[in-house]
Amino acid sequence: MVRGSGQRRGDSDGAENPESSAEQTAVGLLEPNAGNTSAEVRESNASDAAIAILEANAEPIAIVGAETDRPALDVTIIRPGRSANGYVYSEATLRQSLSLWEGAAAFVDHPTALDLTRAGQRSLRDLVGVYRDARFESGIRATLVFYPTARWAYDLAAAAIADRLAGRPGADVGISADLRVRRRRIDNGWAVEEISQVVSADLVFQPSAGGTFDRVHEARSNAPGHATRRTDMASEPRAMAVAERDEGSDDANEEHKETIQGTTRADDVAATAEAIGTRADAAMASIAETRRRASGELLKLALGASELPEPARAFVRSEFEGQVFEADDLDRRMDSVRQMLGAVFSPNVVRGAGSRRSDAEVGLGPLERMQIALDRLFDLPIPDAHSAIPRLSGIREAYIALTGDSLFTGRPNWENAVVREANEVTTSVLANALANAMTKRIVMDYRAQPRWWDAIVVKTAIGDFKQQQRIHLNDFAALATVAENAAYTNLAWGDTRETYTPSKRGNMVVVTLESIVNDDTHAITRIPRKLAAAGVATINEFVAGLFTANAGAGSTMADTFSVFDAANHQSNAGTTALSTTTIQTALVTLLKMTNAASKRLGLTGRYLLTPPDLYFTARTILESVNLPGVNTNDVNPVRGSLTPISVPNWTDTNNWYVLADPGQIEMIEIGFLNGREEPELIVQDQPSQGSVFTNDALSWKVRHVFGGGWLDYRGAYGAIVA
Repeated sequence: MVRGSGQRRGDSDGAENPESSAEQTAVGLLEPNAGNTSAEVRESNASDAAIAILEANAEPIAIVGAETDRPALDVTIIRPGRSANGYVYSEATLRQSLSLWEGAAAFVDHPTALDLTRAGQRSLRDLVGVYRDARFESGIRATLVFYPTARWAYDLAAAAIADRLAGRPGADVGISADLRVRRRRIDNGWAVEEISQVVSADLVFQPSAGGTFDRVHEARSNAPGHATRRTDMASEPRAMAVAERDEGSDDANEEHKETIQGTTRADDVAATAEAIGTRADAAMASIAETRRRASGELLKLALGASELPEPARAFVRSEFEGQVFEADDLDRRMDSVRQMLGAVFSPNVVRGAGSRRSDAEVGLGPLERMQIALDRLFDLPIPDAHSAIPRLSGIREAYIALTGDSLFTGRPNWENAVVREANEVTTSVLANALANAMTKRIVMDYRAQPRWWDAIVVKTAIGDFKQQQRIHLNDFAALATVAENAAYTNLAWGDTRETYTPSKRGNMVVVTLESIVNDDTHAITRIPRKLAAAGVATINEFVAGLFTANAGAGSTMADTFSVFDAANHQSNAGTTALSTTTIQTALVTLLKMTNAASKRLGLTGRYLLTPPDLYFTARTILESVNLPGVNTNDVNPVRGSLTPISVPNWTDTNNWYVLADPGQIEMIEIGFLNGREEPELIVQDQPSQGSVFTNDALSWKVRHVFGGGWLDYRGAYGAIVA
């Protein structure tokens, strides 16, 4: 370094502002864009600053923004052993990660959910310092250097150290690391095999892995209002003089003057300038290393999100790895690589062949895709993830695609089928695929059909075709009073049982080869809807028959009487036409009904069942505010008391019935084989047998198995009107 090349500043300049030139010098040396500053300018500034400080008896020089004027602590970041989070860190693992801790950032607290949504996943407002001099001493130890804006964090940590040394109780504050690790499962936790990245080591409450504040860094003076400096300068004569002068004695001032007289001005200036230059070089090197690491992280993230093929990533990585660069430079290079790849492969790209395939289609086999296409043909709802699968033009296209039989010979041709395995391409493939789509359509349409009886019955699953027995234990009367020293009397009990036998209902449905060749798609796709309507009509008629049997008196029960029998079933049958008065009679009858022990049940009517002819009469009675059909202003007492239900299967125009809620008492039970309420479709899938072989036709069997009957007359009232 050239010494004394600058012009000496006058005494008045130095006395006016002894720290100004030093600050300007440090800013100039640390400014990232000052790389073109000449050596002469740099040394001149250093000389002027040093002379000014010497003449003004100023404080030792401090580089503004450099680590020499920042408070620092010696800390333990992490120790070997098991953390509170169940992670086990070995000494070997921590030693291998030592280089990752150098220059790691320190924040206040770990990131919150909001922090994770921002760029970089942390806020600069939470940044308090950086770790230096990382080493292993019974754990990862380092010097935490605080940034100027985080003085409060340093004061907090120093106070915690002071409390601990003085034996005073204090909050459990310390260091907790945010790491990326490779781990393996062990008993009661995880063994950390490698620390791949140190994101940060943060100041937290209740650290989990033994991170502590150990001591205030001895190499720094943290007295408020004074510049800080390293104590290794204390061996210099001038530094000793300054230290003694700080004590405020005349002897110290005298010795200081003698020390200055014992050295030449040029030597002092050169030494001071050299010290400033050395520290500035170190600061610039630290900044360069930080930018290099930041560039490396940027490269890693950008390539990971680029969707470039791995060879292209490797090419870009080889150009930028280990370099300091701007984000715009990297973006331009990746764009140029994309353009190059597009120019190379663009001629081989098939264009205009449909929209982009969704990720959800990846992994779907040919049969699965064809099944979805068939479902669309039958107007079944398709998940949005499969919306890109094209719609078939008709049943003819489905036949050719699944069998490969483009000439309609009746013999599958696996080479032309969408399924390219000979052992899978048979006529049964089409039959099963159609059966699946038709079954889904039957279920959907069956559930959409009106089932007027849903609200009044109890549904159950039955496991076989045997007679179903429903046993009712007779009720007990009130408990008898027991006198002193008397015996308890025995209560006699018995039971009754109601029975019904499920039955099987069904037909065959055939799709001929002619209908496929003629592409009768409209007719074939209507088959499931017609079957669903037939299934609902069948069970609707069955339940309606439980009321209309025995001329409207209902089915015969186990006691040999019809359901609606006034003489034997607590007056639950009447003969009067529907009116406000007769509805009141029915409701009172239900309220008075008793159990087998003659105890009243307090049953409340809920539903009014009528033929279509009486439906609007029922609504008038149940919805009128005043008594309908009279000129008085009397209130209608049955308004809103019942829910009207029209039974389209009843042809008698006069009979009507009132039922309680099945939640109060179970009256009618409908049992379905294995709990399947909807009709099922069974395919005849042997190509060498049945109608496939003899008639060139695909056949399906539709089957619906159910049964039901009355379990209890209580809760039901019927009016059989002549």
